[in-house]
Amino acid sequence: MVKGMNNMTKMFFESLNGKRISEKEFNIRYAHIESLRVVHPKFSEITSEVTKIHNLSKANVKAEQLCIIGQTGAGKSSIIELYASKYPHVEEDERTQIPVLLVSVPPRAKSPRVLASKILREMGDHFFDSGSEEHMTHRICNYVDKCDIKMILLDEFHHLIDRDTDYVLASASDWLKTFIDKVKIPVVLVGLPESERIFSYNEQLDGRYPNRMVLPPFSYTNKEDITEFRRFLVSIDNKLPLSKLSNLSDPELAAKIFYFSFGVPRYVMNLLKIATEISLNKGQDLISEIELRGAFNRITRSTRPYAINPFENTKFHLMDEIEKEKKLHERLFQSEPKKGKRK
Repeated sequence: MVKGMNNMTKMFFESLNGKRISEKEFNIRYAHIESLRVVHPKFSEITSEVTKIHNLSKANVKAEQLCIIGQTGAGKSSIIELYASKYPHVEEDERTQIPVLLVSVPPRAKSPRVLASKILREMGDHFFDSGSEEHMTHRICNYVDKCDIKMILLDEFHHLIDRDTDYVLASASDWLKTFIDKVKIPVVLVGLPESERIFSYNEQLDGRYPNRMVLPPFSYTNKEDITEFRRFLVSIDNKLPLSKLSNLSDPELAAKIFYFSFGVPRYVMNLLKIATEISLNKGQDLISEIELRGAFNRITRSTRPYAINPFENTKFHLMDEIEKEKKLHERLFQSEPKKGKRK
């Protein structure tokens, strides 16, 4: 157990003690792990910043903007989904009050008009797909006032600029600048690292988003990084729908989990979700390396064809295995034939 964390209390779940779990009980526990949101320091830091700009908006202070950047699986969407869930829509006699509006930008959005249509749809506009881009933007502003919206969260923002052309980037940046000026509330952008390209195409938009926060995966390069990752595993261990702790933060086991996930929270949760499922179906009250080995074998990682199953290796050394995998990957890349022009 990580020092200073051994006083955490395990959530209560009845012991299976080798007995076959009922379908009803399995569904309850599986739903529990599906809903898990594990908070860690960087998660809390970004949540605090979102809370701050939301509170300023509720106090009618000039809107502050925020951009949250992170790779797939880092937990960006979890932060804003959890935050938005605290402020549900409220149906009133003559309107729907929407304290916080969460909108996910559609994949392959062809233009800002597609995004404007999605925003209107989430606001409850029955004619969300009608009108020009300018008219849609005007209707959004009316809804912001009518529904008393104090903050808009735009998830998967990179979808708006997926096509790498100057026209797309310029069009998206122009619309966004105009949009945030008109709605006069915080518009939080959430997306992959390439989302930041949009700011280089509009100096005024760049100036409106000086506050950009990065949500990185966990690292394993020094003692502090390792301790933070192991604390994360302790938090998960305490929330798993099992009656006993699995000691996931054990130094050797934590290194193996890091190797599998490279510190990306989604990958950690995917591994532990399947391992928990295997344990429940066996009537076990904790996860062992046997279940982790089985979970690894059920997960496909096309981007890592040379990754070994660390839970089969009794003499596992993290840095050695990372280096071996890296060399094999480089050898494959170098051996691939160069694509030349047809004659």
